Amino acid sequence: MSRQPHALPVLPLASIGSLSATGELVAFNVGADDALYTAFALESLDDRTRSDGASFAITTPSAARRYRLIAWRDGETLLDLVVDNEPFDIHEIQPVGDDLLVVCCRSSYRGPDDFDLNGRLYRRDGTRCGEILLGDGIRSVQVTGTGEIWTSYFDEGVFGNLGWGAPVGASGLVAWSRRGELLHAFSPPEGLGPIDDCYALNVQGDHDVWLYYYSEFALVHLRYRQPVASWRIPVKGSHAFAVMEDQAQHGGFVALLCGAYGDRDVLQLVRLGTDGQVRVVRAYRMLNGDSAPVGVARAVGRGRALYVVGTDGNVYRIDMAGLCAAGTA
Repeated sequence: MSRQPHALPVLPLASIGSLSATGELVAFNVGADDALYTAFALESLDDRTRSDGASFAITTPSAARRYRLIAWRDGETLLDLVVDNEPFDIHEIQPVGDDLLVVCCRSSYRGPDDFDLNGRLYRRDGTRCGEILLGDGIRSVQVTGTGEIWTSYFDEGVFGNLGWGAPVGASGLVAWSRRGELLHAFSPPEGLGPIDDCYALNVQGDHDVWLYYYSEFALVHLRYRQPVASWRIPVKGSHAFAVMEDQAQHGGFVALLCGAYGDRDVLQLVRLGTDGQVRVVRAYRMLNGDSAPVGVARAVGRGRALYVVGTDGNVYRIDMAGLCAAGTA
């Protein structure tokens, strides 16, 4: 790999800059339907608490909030509704069947029958239709087309905080039913240690789930909830990735990793061999229309596509098929 990243021209898929005038973007994700889902807080946020110089998300704001939930695909708005009187801060959003799941990443435990149900289900008219426990310390949430909810956890969700002596996210990755039933907890494949912090999640389809986690810096492929392949990744500190089959190598894959320690904006294309070997192919920096660098404010991978909210207020979609077709892999 060359030391200097290559320029990757990108064009905006959509702009959310104008929406920021009505509220702050608090959640951005992609559904199994390939639609973009966003949540905007319509009032000033007080969703952080500070201690010893660190900042932590809280569960419940000082007053119930209003959120604007918007989804669109291919330029068409699929959803635009306001949810009133939501008692929790919202950090994630996903479709679950015909309904919507909004999630607060924190949950406090006060006793065996007293804890925060931080998964909030809404109908598409804004009516709340359920609440479930998804655990504290949630890093990200993605839902399959069949309604299986996958939640990944950062270190506080794995090791416990906010009263959780036995955290439900101790495995680092959990699958749930929409009723809140725990369907599966991650177990690392042979040769790898457990999850300390699941840095990135990509629910590729109904039966294929990928994760990248600390401190192994491993990329693991699950099929039918069981590990089928894993690779130790030389890229440290990525926060999102896309993945697809390697057309040049039967049984192999290529992944596009977003970010690294000390460089949130770099993209790195890696080839994942059938023998467990990893080769970094090329690094990129996104440029809007061949000129202005695109900084990464948020990023999420879903299947072979990486979606980026740029610091310029635009949303970009990078399809790995285009990169690989250009011969870079």
